[in-house]
Amino acid sequence: MDEAAKGMRQLAADGAGLHAMIEALRDSEGFTLTPLGLLLALDEAFGIPWTEGRDLFVLLDPDLRPIGPAGDVEKRFTALLRRS
Repeated sequence: MDEAAKGMRQLAADGAGLHAMIEALRDSEGFTLTPLGLLLALDEAFGIPWTEGRDLFVLLDPDLRPIGPAGDVEKRFTALLRRS
C-alpha cells in the first residue's frame, strides 16, 4: 500500500486527477484495485477518511470508472483534498 500511496501523491504533485490515479492503480502489479483498496489508498496518500472517500462511489461504476462526466468526479475529489 505504501507504494500505491506514494505513486498517488506523486501523480497529484504532477497535477493528475483521480481518474489518472485510478488508472495507475489499475495498472500497478503490486496493487489490486477494488473499492476498498481505493479507500485505503486515498486515506494513506491524502488522509481522506473512508467516510468521506466513499462519497466518490456514487459517481463511479463498480469498475471505478466514471458513470457521468469525469469532471464531476474530479470536482468532488478536489473538494475532498481541500477538506483533508
